[in-house]
Amino acid sequence: MTSHRTASVCSHVNISEEETRHLRYRLQNEITWLSRQVQDLQGAAESLDISLMQTYREMLYSRRALLGRIPR
Repeated sequence: MTSHRTASVCSHVNISEEETRHLRYRLQNEITWLSRQVQDLQGAAESLDISLMQTYREMLYSRRALLGRIPR
């Protein structure tokens, strides 16, 4: 039987401080926009689109996770 080694791959990207700030700014704006969309959907209980709500929540989750991984 062949043994397989699982190595964690870590790649570093050389991004300027300005580009990092721009990316953080864009992500924060998207998070704000998505949060407002979720609030608006929750306020419209009679026509609640559950699949759209779930999509927005997943988008929020992924953007928050990415924002947390970007150096300050």
